[in-house]
Amino acid sequence: MDRLHVTESVETTLYREANGRRMRGSGRTTSADAEGLWEALTRHMDSVPESEVERQRRAGARRGHSVDATHPPTHLRRRLLLAGPPLPASVKADAERARRIAAELSGPRAEVARELVRDGIHA
Repeated sequence: MDRLHVTESVETTLYREANGRRMRGSGRTTSADAEGLWEALTRHMDSVPESEVERQRRAGARRGHSVDATHPPTHLRRRLLLAGPPLPASVKADAERARRIAAELSGPRAEVARELVRDGIHA
């Protein structure tokens, strides 16, 4: 939830990466293009300093940031989640289960990346 505050930079990263892959490509989107998109996005998210996340969190609270009209402001949802004691996960994924989930999602993950590279991002 904390990372929702930096979605503008995620969108910028997706635009840049998708456009770059389209420009370098031969007109066909390869699996490497698709996988590279997610790797670039992961690197970007890992590079956002906590100070920027905190700055965006404070700015979001001031403007009442919500994911969309059906969600209460993100800062209020975050406050509610942090108000109570942490609870253990009710569903736990061991390495095998995580591998099966990743395998199940690999097709849709690749297709979404191919569409982003091929067609761009439509806001």
